Amino acid sequence: MALLTAAFSAQAYVQGEGEPEGEAHVYNIDLNSLDIANNRVGGRTPEFTWNLGSNYVVNFHCDSGSIINEAISYTTKSTMQPSGNNRFKLNDYLDVEASVWIAGNVNKYIPAPFTNYSNRLRQNSCFSGPGGSVARVNNVQSGSRGKVVFIVTKPIINGINITGQALLDLAGDLGGQAIPSTPISRVIISSGLITVPDRCVFNKGQKIAVEFGTLPNAASKLDGNNYKQSVPIHVECEGGSFSQGALNIELGIQTTTASGTASFNHQLLGTLSNGQKRSDLGILLQDTNGRPVVPDQFYEMKGFYKNQGDWNLTAAPMANAGAGSVKEGEFEASATVVAKFQ
Repeated sequence: MALLTAAFSAQAYVQGEGEPEGEAHVYNIDLNSLDIANNRVGGRTPEFTWNLGSNYVVNFHCDSGSIINEAISYTTKSTMQPSGNNRFKLNDYLDVEASVWIAGNVNKYIPAPFTNYSNRLRQNSCFSGPGGSVARVNNVQSGSRGKVVFIVTKPIINGINITGQALLDLAGDLGGQAIPSTPISRVIISSGLITVPDRCVFNKGQKIAVEFGTLPNAASKLDGNNYKQSVPIHVECEGGSFSQGALNIELGIQTTTASGTASFNHQLLGTLSNGQKRSDLGILLQDTNGRPVVPDQFYEMKGFYKNQGDWNLTAAPMANAGAGSVKEGEFEASATVVAKFQ
Protein backbone atom coordinates (compact mmCIF):
# COMPACT_ATOMS: atom_id res chain seq x y z
CA MET A 1 0.00 0.00 0.00
CA ALA A 2 1.28 3.42 -0.91
CA LEU A 3 0.45 6.48 1.22
CA LEU A 4 0.04 9.75 -0.64
CA THR A 5 0.11 13.00 1.35
CA ALA A 6 -0.63 16.50 0.17
CA ALA A 7 -0.98 19.91 1.78
CA PHE A 8 -4.13 21.91 1.15
CA SER A 9 -5.01 25.48 2.11
CA ALA A 10 -7.33 25.75 5.11
CA GLN A 11 -9.05 28.75 3.54
CA ALA A 12 -10.88 28.85 0.22
CA TYR A 13 -11.45 32.28 -1.30
CA VAL A 14 -14.11 33.30 -3.78
CA GLN A 15 -12.97 34.92 -7.01
CA GLY A 16 -11.48 38.35 -6.29
CA GLU A 17 -11.69 38.04 -2.51
CA GLY A 18 -9.14 39.89 -0.41
CA GLU A 19 -7.03 38.27 2.28
CA PRO A 20 -5.18 40.40 4.84
CA GLU A 21 -1.44 39.82 5.02
CA GLY A 22 -1.31 38.36 8.51
CA GLU A 23 -4.33 39.17 10.65
CA ALA A 24 -7.08 41.63 9.78
CA HIS A 25 -5.77 45.18 10.27
CA VAL A 26 -7.26 46.54 13.50
CA TYR A 27 -8.19 50.20 13.91
CA ASN A 28 -8.71 51.05 17.58
CA ILE A 29 -10.64 54.27 18.10
CA ASP A 30 -10.87 56.16 21.38
CA LEU A 31 -14.10 58.11 21.73
CA ASN A 32 -12.93 59.93 24.86
CA SER A 33 -16.20 61.44 26.18
CA LEU A 34 -19.36 62.09 24.14
CA ASP A 35 -22.26 63.98 25.68
CA ILE A 36 -25.98 63.42 25.06
CA ALA A 37 -27.65 66.66 26.10
CA ASN A 38 -31.10 65.39 25.04
CA ASN A 39 -31.39 62.18 27.04
CA ARG A 40 -34.66 61.13 25.43
CA VAL A 41 -35.55 58.52 22.82
CA GLY A 42 -34.01 59.81 19.61
CA GLY A 43 -31.40 61.99 21.34
CA ARG A 44 -28.03 61.91 19.59
CA THR A 45 -24.39 62.39 20.50
CA PRO A 46 -22.27 64.80 18.49
CA GLU A 47 -20.71 63.13 15.47
CA PHE A 48 -17.35 61.53 16.24
CA THR A 49 -14.87 61.30 13.36
CA TRP A 50 -11.75 59.14 13.35
CA ASN A 51 -8.82 59.30 10.96
CA LEU A 52 -6.01 56.90 11.84
CA GLY A 53 -4.27 57.28 8.51
CA SER A 54 -2.38 53.98 8.21
CA ASN A 55 -2.16 51.58 5.27
CA TYR A 56 -2.10 47.79 5.22
CA VAL A 57 -1.50 45.01 2.70
CA VAL A 58 -4.23 42.89 1.09
CA ASN A 59 -3.73 39.89 -1.22
CA PHE A 60 -6.56 39.44 -3.73
CA HIS A 61 -7.18 35.94 -5.11
CA CYS A 62 -8.08 35.14 -8.73
CA ASP A 63 -7.87 31.34 -9.03
CA SER A 64 -10.80 31.22 -11.49
CA GLY A 65 -9.24 33.59 -14.02
CA SER A 66 -7.38 36.85 -14.38
CA ILE A 67 -8.93 40.13 -13.23
CA ILE A 68 -7.73 43.09 -15.28
CA ASN A 69 -7.88 46.75 -14.25
CA GLU A 70 -10.69 46.52 -11.74
CA ALA A 71 -11.78 48.52 -8.71
CA ILE A 72 -11.89 47.22 -5.14
CA SER A 73 -15.37 46.80 -3.66
CA TYR A 74 -15.97 46.79 0.08
CA THR A 75 -18.53 45.04 2.28
CA THR A 76 -19.23 45.77 5.95
CA LYS A 77 -20.12 43.19 8.58
CA SER A 78 -21.02 43.66 12.24
CA THR A 79 -21.72 41.47 15.25
CA MET A 80 -24.35 44.03 16.29
CA GLN A 81 -27.95 43.44 15.21
CA PRO A 82 -29.55 45.79 12.66
CA SER A 83 -31.89 48.37 14.19
CA GLY A 84 -33.65 50.14 11.36
CA ASN A 85 -32.16 51.88 8.36
CA ASN A 86 -28.34 52.24 8.64
CA ARG A 87 -28.41 51.64 12.39
CA PHE A 88 -27.16 48.90 14.70
CA LYS A 89 -28.23 48.00 18.24
CA LEU A 90 -25.30 48.63 20.59
CA ASN A 91 -27.17 47.73 23.81
CA ASP A 92 -30.56 48.25 25.48
CA TYR A 93 -30.01 52.01 25.61
CA LEU A 94 -28.17 52.99 22.46
CA ASP A 95 -28.21 52.46 18.72
CA VAL A 96 -25.21 53.42 16.62
CA GLU A 97 -24.82 54.83 13.13
CA ALA A 98 -21.45 54.32 11.47
CA SER A 99 -20.04 55.53 8.17
CA VAL A 100 -16.78 54.42 6.55
CA TRP A 101 -14.60 56.46 4.20
CA ILE A 102 -14.28 54.96 0.72
CA ALA A 103 -11.26 56.37 -1.10
CA GLY A 104 -10.27 55.88 -4.76
CA ASN A 105 -12.61 57.88 -6.99
CA VAL A 106 -15.35 58.04 -4.32
CA ASN A 107 -13.72 59.99 -1.48
CA LYS A 108 -16.69 60.21 0.85
CA TYR A 109 -18.23 58.58 3.92
CA ILE A 110 -20.63 55.73 3.13
CA PRO A 111 -23.23 54.74 5.78
CA ALA A 112 -22.97 51.12 6.93
CA PRO A 113 -24.09 48.51 6.25
CA PHE A 114 -23.14 48.25 2.60
CA THR A 115 -22.29 45.38 0.26
CA ASN A 116 -19.70 45.49 -2.56
CA TYR A 117 -19.41 49.28 -2.62
CA SER A 118 -16.86 50.08 -5.32
CA ASN A 119 -14.06 52.61 -4.90
CA ARG A 120 -14.44 53.22 -8.68
CA LEU A 121 -10.69 53.22 -9.20
CA ARG A 122 -9.91 50.64 -11.90
CA GLN A 123 -6.17 50.25 -11.45
CA ASN A 124 -5.55 46.82 -9.90
CA SER A 125 -5.11 43.51 -11.73
CA CYS A 126 -4.70 39.89 -10.66
CA PHE A 127 -3.20 37.40 -13.13
CA SER A 128 -4.20 33.76 -12.86
CA GLY A 129 -1.56 31.18 -13.70
CA PRO A 130 0.68 28.36 -12.48
CA GLY A 131 3.06 30.84 -10.88
CA GLY A 132 0.36 32.11 -8.52
CA SER A 133 -3.05 33.73 -8.64
CA VAL A 134 -2.68 36.54 -6.12
CA ALA A 135 -2.43 40.31 -6.50
CA ARG A 136 -0.69 42.16 -3.66
CA VAL A 137 -2.05 45.66 -2.94
CA ASN A 138 0.01 47.45 -0.31
CA ASN A 139 -1.79 50.76 0.19
CA VAL A 140 -5.29 49.80 1.36
CA GLN A 141 -6.85 52.22 3.84
CA SER A 142 -10.46 51.03 4.22
CA GLY A 143 -11.58 51.47 7.82
CA SER A 144 -8.89 53.98 8.69
CA ARG A 145 -11.40 56.83 8.53
CA GLY A 146 -15.01 56.96 9.62
CA LYS A 147 -17.78 58.59 11.60
CA VAL A 148 -20.01 57.33 14.39
CA VAL A 149 -23.10 58.70 16.15
CA PHE A 150 -24.94 57.16 19.11
CA ILE A 151 -28.74 57.44 19.39
CA VAL A 152 -30.77 57.01 22.59
CA THR A 153 -33.38 54.23 22.48
CA LYS A 154 -34.04 54.28 26.24
CA PRO A 155 -33.14 57.14 28.64
CA ILE A 156 -29.76 56.62 30.33
CA ILE A 157 -28.75 57.32 33.91
CA ASN A 158 -25.14 57.99 34.96
CA GLY A 159 -23.78 57.41 31.46
CA ILE A 160 -22.42 54.32 29.71
CA ASN A 161 -18.83 53.15 29.46
CA ILE A 162 -17.88 51.46 26.17
CA THR A 163 -14.75 49.30 26.14
CA GLY A 164 -13.54 46.84 23.51
CA GLN A 165 -16.71 47.08 21.42
CA ALA A 166 -16.35 45.68 17.90
CA LEU A 167 -17.93 48.19 15.55
CA LEU A 168 -17.42 46.95 12.00
CA ASP A 169 -15.47 44.43 9.95
CA LEU A 170 -14.65 45.25 6.34
CA ALA A 171 -14.10 42.71 3.59
CA GLY A 172 -12.82 43.49 0.10
CA ASP A 173 -13.25 42.05 -3.39
CA LEU A 174 -11.35 42.93 -6.56
CA GLY A 175 -13.88 43.34 -9.34
CA GLY A 176 -16.98 43.18 -7.14
CA GLN A 177 -18.27 39.94 -8.67
CA ALA A 178 -18.68 38.07 -5.38
CA ILE A 179 -19.57 38.91 -1.78
CA PRO A 180 -16.41 38.46 0.32
CA SER A 181 -16.51 37.11 3.87
CA THR A 182 -12.90 37.46 5.06
CA PRO A 183 -12.31 40.61 7.15
CA ILE A 184 -9.38 42.66 5.89
CA SER A 185 -9.79 45.37 8.52
CA ARG A 186 -11.64 45.71 11.81
CA VAL A 187 -12.80 48.83 13.64
CA ILE A 188 -12.97 48.54 17.44
CA ILE A 189 -14.05 51.15 19.99
CA SER A 190 -11.21 50.64 22.45
CA SER A 191 -12.67 53.06 25.00
CA GLY A 192 -15.29 55.74 25.33
CA LEU A 193 -17.75 57.28 27.76
CA ILE A 194 -21.27 58.39 26.85
CA THR A 195 -22.29 61.05 29.37
CA VAL A 196 -25.75 62.38 30.20
CA PRO A 197 -26.98 65.09 32.58
CA ASP A 198 -29.35 62.65 34.32
CA ARG A 199 -27.69 61.20 37.40
CA CYS A 200 -28.68 58.88 40.25
CA VAL A 201 -26.48 58.35 43.31
CA PHE A 202 -26.94 55.39 45.64
CA ASN A 203 -25.98 55.66 49.31
CA LYS A 204 -24.05 58.85 48.50
CA GLY A 205 -21.68 56.86 46.33
CA GLN A 206 -20.61 54.46 49.07
CA LYS A 207 -20.29 50.75 48.36
CA ILE A 208 -22.98 48.58 49.97
CA ALA A 209 -21.43 45.66 51.86
CA VAL A 210 -23.35 42.86 53.60
CA GLU A 211 -21.70 40.44 56.05
CA PHE A 212 -23.43 37.20 57.06
CA GLY A 213 -20.84 36.08 59.59
CA THR A 214 -20.49 32.37 60.41
CA LEU A 215 -23.23 30.17 58.97
CA PRO A 216 -24.12 26.49 59.46
CA ASN A 217 -23.53 24.15 56.54
CA ALA A 218 -26.89 22.39 56.87
CA ALA A 219 -28.95 23.25 53.79
CA SER A 220 -32.19 23.03 55.81
CA LYS A 221 -31.13 26.02 57.93
CA LEU A 222 -30.19 28.15 54.94
CA ASP A 223 -33.74 28.51 53.62
CA GLY A 224 -33.88 32.23 52.87
CA ASN A 225 -35.63 33.01 56.16
CA ASN A 226 -32.70 32.74 58.54
CA TYR A 227 -29.65 35.00 58.84
CA LYS A 228 -31.29 37.93 57.07
CA GLN A 229 -29.30 41.12 56.78
CA SER A 230 -30.58 44.60 55.96
CA VAL A 231 -29.60 46.19 52.65
CA PRO A 232 -30.59 49.88 52.87
CA ILE A 233 -30.41 51.73 49.56
CA HIS A 234 -30.90 55.50 49.53
CA VAL A 235 -31.45 57.02 46.10
CA GLU A 236 -30.96 60.62 44.96
CA CYS A 237 -31.60 61.47 41.30
CA GLU A 238 -30.91 64.89 39.81
CA GLY A 239 -30.02 66.79 36.65
CA GLY A 240 -31.42 66.55 33.14
CA SER A 241 -34.97 65.24 33.09
CA PHE A 242 -35.02 64.96 36.89
CA SER A 243 -34.76 68.75 37.20
CA GLN A 244 -38.10 69.12 35.40
CA GLY A 245 -40.12 67.40 38.12
CA ALA A 246 -40.91 64.02 39.65
CA LEU A 247 -40.40 61.05 37.33
CA ASN A 248 -41.40 57.40 37.47
CA ILE A 249 -38.20 55.76 38.70
CA GLU A 250 -37.57 52.03 38.51
CA LEU A 251 -34.71 50.26 40.26
CA GLY A 252 -33.17 46.86 39.76
CA ILE A 253 -30.32 44.62 40.87
CA GLN A 254 -28.03 43.86 37.94
CA THR A 255 -25.90 40.75 38.19
CA THR A 256 -22.21 40.63 37.35
CA THR A 257 -20.79 38.28 34.75
CA ALA A 258 -18.83 36.28 37.32
CA SER A 259 -21.45 35.39 39.91
CA GLY A 260 -24.64 35.92 37.88
CA THR A 261 -27.70 34.15 39.24
CA ALA A 262 -27.73 30.85 41.14
CA SER A 263 -27.62 27.87 38.79
CA PHE A 264 -30.35 26.07 40.74
CA ASN A 265 -32.67 29.10 41.03
CA HIS A 266 -32.35 32.13 38.76
CA GLN A 267 -34.35 34.26 41.21
CA LEU A 268 -31.32 34.24 43.52
CA LEU A 269 -27.96 35.94 43.23
CA GLY A 270 -25.19 33.47 42.47
CA THR A 271 -22.20 33.02 44.77
CA LEU A 272 -18.48 32.43 44.28
CA SER A 273 -15.76 30.74 46.31
CA ASN A 274 -12.17 31.47 45.26
CA GLY A 275 -13.50 32.86 42.00
CA GLN A 276 -15.43 29.69 41.15
CA LYS A 277 -19.22 29.55 40.78
CA ARG A 278 -20.97 27.61 43.53
CA SER A 279 -23.87 25.28 42.77
CA ASP A 280 -25.06 24.88 46.36
CA LEU A 281 -25.69 28.43 47.59
CA GLY A 282 -27.44 31.61 46.47
CA ILE A 283 -28.61 34.90 47.97
CA LEU A 284 -32.31 35.73 48.29
CA LEU A 285 -33.22 39.41 48.09
CA GLN A 286 -36.59 40.64 49.37
CA ASP A 287 -38.34 43.98 49.76
CA THR A 288 -39.91 45.26 52.99
CA ASN A 289 -43.11 43.32 52.24
CA GLY A 290 -41.22 40.05 51.91
CA ARG A 291 -41.60 39.88 48.14
CA PRO A 292 -38.63 38.48 46.21
CA VAL A 293 -36.50 40.98 44.30
CA VAL A 294 -35.43 39.03 41.23
CA PRO A 295 -32.04 39.94 39.73
CA ASP A 296 -32.05 41.74 36.39
CA GLN A 297 -35.66 42.91 36.73
CA PHE A 298 -36.88 46.44 37.42
CA TYR A 299 -39.31 47.55 40.13
CA GLU A 300 -41.28 50.78 40.25
CA MET A 301 -40.48 52.92 43.26
CA LYS A 302 -43.40 54.20 45.33
CA GLY A 303 -43.20 57.07 47.81
CA PHE A 304 -40.25 58.90 46.28
CA TYR A 305 -40.30 62.68 46.81
CA LYS A 306 -38.46 65.02 44.45
CA ASN A 307 -36.82 61.98 42.84
CA GLN A 308 -35.34 60.86 46.15
CA GLY A 309 -36.22 57.97 48.41
CA ASP A 310 -35.25 54.64 49.92
CA TRP A 311 -35.38 51.09 48.65
CA ASN A 312 -34.82 48.92 51.68
CA LEU A 313 -34.10 45.27 51.00
CA THR A 314 -33.00 42.22 52.94
CA ALA A 315 -30.50 39.57 51.87
CA ALA A 316 -30.42 35.99 53.14
CA PRO A 317 -28.37 32.93 52.18
CA MET A 318 -30.40 30.18 50.53
CA ALA A 319 -29.04 26.70 49.85
CA ASN A 320 -29.85 24.35 47.05
CA ALA A 321 -32.46 22.14 48.73
CA GLY A 322 -31.10 19.09 46.97
CA ALA A 323 -27.58 19.63 48.28
CA GLY A 324 -28.15 18.32 51.83
CA SER A 325 -25.17 20.27 53.10
CA VAL A 326 -23.27 23.30 51.90
CA LYS A 327 -19.54 23.22 51.24
CA GLU A 328 -17.56 24.99 53.93
CA GLY A 329 -15.55 28.10 53.17
CA GLU A 330 -15.95 31.77 52.48
CA PHE A 331 -18.25 32.92 49.70
CA GLU A 332 -19.11 36.17 47.99
CA ALA A 333 -21.69 37.64 45.65
CA SER A 334 -21.74 40.96 43.83
CA ALA A 335 -24.32 43.00 41.96
CA THR A 336 -25.01 46.57 40.89
CA VAL A 337 -28.00 48.76 41.71
CA VAL A 338 -29.28 50.31 38.47
CA ALA A 339 -32.05 52.79 37.70
CA LYS A 340 -34.21 53.78 34.78
CA PHE A 341 -36.95 56.36 34.42
CA GLN A 342 -39.86 57.39 32.22
